[in-house]
Amino acid sequence: MNILYRFCCFLGVHLPLFVSYFIARRIAEIKYFFFFSLRKTIKKNLEIVLRYKAEQLNEKFDYLLLRKTVKNNYYNFARYMADFFNIPKWDKTRIEKKVIIENMNYLNEALSYGKGVIVITAHLGNWDLAGIITSLIGYKVNAIAIPYKSPTITKIYKEKRESKGVKVILTGSNPKHILKIIKNNEIIAILGDRIFTEKGINVKFMGRETLLPRGPVTLSVTTGAKIMAGFLIIEKDKYKLYFRKMFETEENLSKEEKISFLMEQEIKILEEEIMKYPDQWFNYSPMWE
Repeated sequence: MNILYRFCCFLGVHLPLFVSYFIARRIAEIKYFFFFSLRKTIKKNLEIVLRYKAEQLNEKFDYLLLRKTVKNNYYNFARYMADFFNIPKWDKTRIEKKVIIENMNYLNEALSYGKGVIVITAHLGNWDLAGIITSLIGYKVNAIAIPYKSPTITKIYKEKRESKGVKVILTGSNPKHILKIIKNNEIIAILGDRIFTEKGINVKFMGRETLLPRGPVTLSVTTGAKIMAGFLIIEKDKYKLYFRKMFETEENLSKEEKISFLMEQEIKILEEEIMKYPDQWFNYSPMWE
């Protein structure tokens, strides 16, 4: 696996991007047809999303749409991987050609308070590239990431991100480092749609009881850092980077009430974005029993 990743890094830089996309799609087709267990997990997660969406829109659930969404999900993830291995070629010129940027005023407003900004995102679109693009256009970005089982793969992902200015903080790092980042009024990007190392908080997500991380909102309440959401979504042959408005809370609430209030806002946004782009939600762990 380590050799394969190194080989993909080499190809990602030396092959034309359209060739990388072609190869990635062929690999995606192989995985779709022959890796039954993974396809079953993806299908189950996306079925719950699409059923919840149909319920919210008062529509009938469509099995054909589910099948198409699952297959497109494989293709979109193939593009995600091809673009990840192509990261060394990303610069401001490519951003101008390939990225639509919206609502930077929301991020600027959050930073204007001088208390640091926590940006919640999801396994949606291309979260790695989101941090890199934000860094390349002039913002100080830090990403909290869970280490992979393989130290070599962890190193590859860390090197790719940091080569473009994104500082990677692996889970389990000294909390004082995170507090220093907030004090310096920098951005911390955190994935909020899947539990990793912490116990989490039991919430209603996609209409189901779900454990999601409470760490980001707890950090916001504890430190005073502003909290918001941001995403990078595939838009045909381009990407769209955009941010949502800051989460708001009442000052007279207790700490736990503030955490619950902010979690409600986070969940609402995550649901909206995932339902909008279910074929770009790459959450490949079982979310619901």
